[in-house]
Amino acid sequence: AIAIMKIAIVAVALVALFACEASAMPMAMTGAMRLNGSRGNLSYPSNYYGVDVSQPVSESAFKCLRGQNLQFAIVRCFHSYGEPDTNAPATVAAAWAGGMAHVDVYMFPCPKCGNAAGQASKAVSYLRQHGVKYGMMWLDIEQPSLWTGSHSSNIAFFRGLLTQLDLMGVRVGIYSSAYMWNSIFGSSYKGPTNYSLWYAHYDGEPSFSDFTPFGGWSHPGMKQFSDAGSKCGVSYDINWYPPL
Repeated sequence: AIAIMKIAIVAVALVALFACEASAMPMAMTGAMRLNGSRGNLSYPSNYYGVDVSQPVSESAFKCLRGQNLQFAIVRCFHSYGEPDTNAPATVAAAWAGGMAHVDVYMFPCPKCGNAAGQASKAVSYLRQHGVKYGMMWLDIEQPSLWTGSHSSNIAFFRGLLTQLDLMGVRVGIYSSAYMWNSIFGSSYKGPTNYSLWYAHYDGEPSFSDFTPFGGWSHPGMKQFSDAGSKCGVSYDINWYPPL
């Protein structure tokens, strides 16, 4: 009976963690405005829009999204509980086969699990073992509740991820917001601004005019401006990535 109770407790904990991760990435900034469903389904008239997904997506679905002029995809490759996302290889392959011009991945690390270098190595090794082709790996820096309560410990963990990914030759980008960054690292911490910044603000505007500098970045590389994408049987976030 004790063993059954323990299994039940673990199952409930995992369900809660999955729910937290699914709702967290990509993040909803505190106080951010959100697109309504109809506007979020627009077909966008430029070449700079794409999606990010945390669930499996088929080749046919990506072809359909590509027909809506959504031209790049970013796929989750690592869970916030410290293990690779086993759906990533198939979803990344489907994105390429579906006609996406660029395909990246994002890593949702587990700071409370420790061993930043080990997690980074596990993420990259899993992708390499499965022959996954991708451009960049974005580090998902959000959800303060998933990090420790110590700014210095969080900074050390973050630097550990970056160091290992650099050693493994991975092209890295940073996903965060002023609110999340300052909550996790403290407002005085200046990040590695040589890495591109992808920030979230659900104002429905494909523009950087709303951007407020943080973490040392004075200009972002990409904006996640809506979480209301819902076409082709896929729920996704919509991103704007103009050429520099």
